[in-house]
Amino acid sequence: MKKTYTSILLLLVIVQFGFGQQSRNMLVSPSWLQERVNDDDIVILAIGKEESYAKEHIPGALMLDWEEYTFNDDTHDFDLRTVAELKDIFESKGLDDGDKVVIYTSDNWVSMITRVYFTLDYLGYADNTYLLDGGIQYWKAEGGAVTDEVKAVKKGNFTPKPRKEILADRAYVLSHLNNNNVNIVDGRATVFYEGIDAGNGGRSRKGHIPGAKSIPYTSLAKLADHGAYKFKSLQEMEEIFKAQNLDHSKQLLLYCHIGMQLTVVYTAAKMLGYKDIKVYDGSFYEWGPDASLPIELETN
Repeated sequence: MKKTYTSILLLLVIVQFGFGQQSRNMLVSPSWLQERVNDDDIVILAIGKEESYAKEHIPGALMLDWEEYTFNDDTHDFDLRTVAELKDIFESKGLDDGDKVVIYTSDNWVSMITRVYFTLDYLGYADNTYLLDGGIQYWKAEGGAVTDEVKAVKKGNFTPKPRKEILADRAYVLSHLNNNNVNIVDGRATVFYEGIDAGNGGRSRKGHIPGAKSIPYTSLAKLADHGAYKFKSLQEMEEIFKAQNLDHSKQLLLYCHIGMQLTVVYTAAKMLGYKDIKVYDGSFYEWGPDASLPIELETN
């Protein structure tokens, strides 16, 4: 009877919140990883500061610095590298087709690990990519071992299947400002969305892209007892999306400062079953300084 009651409750949650076959929870626990940490088909990537990695990391984990998988120039910051470059980078970490990739942070940088998740999703590898929720702090709190030894790795053989359809450029955003089937979402903190602060070192104008809804990336995670940030529950995140009237049937078009914070929103949306999500990778770093592009300030 108890089992039947639990099943009914789960069904009600799926109906009420719109989860189901399209959603995917890519978060894994320390116990899940502890059972697989020595498997030959697992690639563990540590995201954070080099000194943190050198001090301690999960056994077998390899350091992945943000400068390895992104690039910047005078008009772009933190953008995707070419597919060929990304293929070489992940192969250098030993990634073979079919391997499981587990990403974790050693410095409480949730947006750093979600940026790597987004990158692998762009390369068509999301189904084999997992995030260790709570990072190394949660790993240690649950009894996970750490080491300062660096694993020797053999170059892998990885076949990217790029999903260019998940990327949007400035022209796409501009042409969809008044499209009723598209919800533009700003992942920055409220002070930037409302125009209290310009952000991006003052190089941007104040405000947000016209019509954009606000989901600050920090609203989707919370500090756990062990001192690390973890994603909120599916129900909590769905309520945040619902508060902004984000319909599952409409496209989500995400931006932030430089394309990093938005990936927290992106990852949450994937977990909640949103099927049509695009990322404006140029984000406000590109949009904000360009006086020819429209901008909006909160008037409340």
